[in-house]
Amino acid sequence: MDKSNYDVYLFNSDRPFHHYASGQLVLDREETPKRFELGDAYELLVCAGGQCRVSWERQGQLLRRGTCLLVAPHTKLELVGGTGPVTIYWIQFLPKDGEERVTDQQVTTAIRDRHDLGRLANNVILPQYYQIREFNRINTLCLQTLLLIRGNYYTEALPSYAITELMLEITNDFVTGLHHLTRVNPKATEIIDWLGSHLTAELTVRGLAEHFGMNYRYVSRLIKKETGMTASRLILQKKLDIACELLLKSNLPLKLIADQACFNDEKYFLRCFKKQLGQTPTQYRQQYMGDFLLNDTKTRERRQ
Repeated sequence: MDKSNYDVYLFNSDRPFHHYASGQLVLDREETPKRFELGDAYELLVCAGGQCRVSWERQGQLLRRGTCLLVAPHTKLELVGGTGPVTIYWIQFLPKDGEERVTDQQVTTAIRDRHDLGRLANNVILPQYYQIREFNRINTLCLQTLLLIRGNYYTEALPSYAITELMLEITNDFVTGLHHLTRVNPKATEIIDWLGSHLTAELTVRGLAEHFGMNYRYVSRLIKKETGMTASRLILQKKLDIACELLLKSNLPLKLIADQACFNDEKYFLRCFKKQLGQTPTQYRQQYMGDFLLNDTKTRERRQ
């Protein structure tokens, strides 16, 4: 991906964005292209599964699982599905202040300069197009946010704070990724990225170190310095991220969720979940699942 073709948007995060509309769009491969025209709001698209082609203002991009696209107001969009079903979260919002556009290189440079970094610190920093690094975590936050918005709330501030928090998390994912490009030892990135796609119930810190032919204490120090978590805590967190996503997106029984999230057994999964999240998996699922709309296509079309 040539990031030089895309801007990075800076939005003041001192005041939460105003939530305008949001939902989940599902495209089948046989469907005709979906066309939308935005009003005064920005729109963030996050692809949660499959892949589709998005076109706007003589530009085009392939959205696949884990990528997001930020679209400016008054833009005409066309979405064309791929070879299978495509799931896209969409959030329309209005910032309380104006936006500033910079290049990816300017943000990277600012990370190296304490003064410039301070100028960016109070901003939500969203690339126009971006491959999310820790997508399991962001995907769970997207689901939580959409389910929260669809619930009953007494104030418009709640969904506004929820989407602002989500975008700050994407900002953190983006900035952390740029930080990885500037650090002296890139080995931690390789280890963490490998870990995300090779989780098993039997994986331990020693097993992780053995795979890379390194001392396990050294691996532990690398991960601790990079993430602020111990290696064992990072392994557990990645398993819990998978479990949270399954709890929100499926009706699978807890035993199957424990298996798919790489826990040794259901009891161990229940114990870890309650200890780390402060509630049981069933309580977590009930809190967010209330009235989850699986396909918000019609809801979106009514808002256009």
